[in-house]
Amino acid sequence: MDFFAVGDEAKGFIAIGQVATGFIAIGQAATGFIAIGQLARGVFTLGQLGFGFIGWGQAGVGLWHAVGMLGIGGRGFGGVLPLVPGIGRPRVTPTAMTLTQVQAGGEPGWVALDVYLEPTDGSLALVAGGARLPMKIHRAILKATQRLVQTKGTAEQAGRMLSVFAWVVRYDDVLVCERIMHVPPRPYEEPGFKVRASFQLTGLVGLGVAWWLIVGNDLLPFLVTLFSEL
Repeated sequence: MDFFAVGDEAKGFIAIGQVATGFIAIGQAATGFIAIGQLARGVFTLGQLGFGFIGWGQAGVGLWHAVGMLGIGGRGFGGVLPLVPGIGRPRVTPTAMTLTQVQAGGEPGWVALDVYLEPTDGSLALVAGGARLPMKIHRAILKATQRLVQTKGTAEQAGRMLSVFAWVVRYDDVLVCERIMHVPPRPYEEPGFKVRASFQLTGLVGLGVAWWLIVGNDLLPFLVTLFSEL
């Protein structure tokens, strides 16, 4: 087998042709460990359609990573359907104080509370232990907090409730919430994660079988022959 091959059906370590097969293959239809072409099959692939462990192209299919306007793969960028369930990055939460500490010491701090949105008039209330608190919410954050609870909150007592960290400041005897921080759950903490993950992993296994039938079954014997003859 040639180290460098050029032709319509070139086969070699480096192959260039309309239908090229090589460790490095470049062609309209390329099959190789590294494949570049309109239709690229292999391990590292780049083409209009790339199908490999890494598949980059207008349509990318990659077991590990894919990039494309449309695509499917373990992970990827663009319009890629991911098949590896994401667990998300660890959440960084502020150091929280108790409401009693803020009241007694007068120093502002983050307090873990719930925000309740009244559905009838859209009013907000801060809640602790199921009881509403005599605490004001600064008007500068009212609208943003309403939108946050509407989109992220869960149904509770005919309204919506959301667990947050509230930056509480004491003015004389009045407590005012001046900032709100919502720490979203990680993907595996969300409802339906196990069902979604099972479908994703099933798809990943199916993609692996398809890669072997379409790519690996041809590529692996070729690579064994290539390196035994070089």
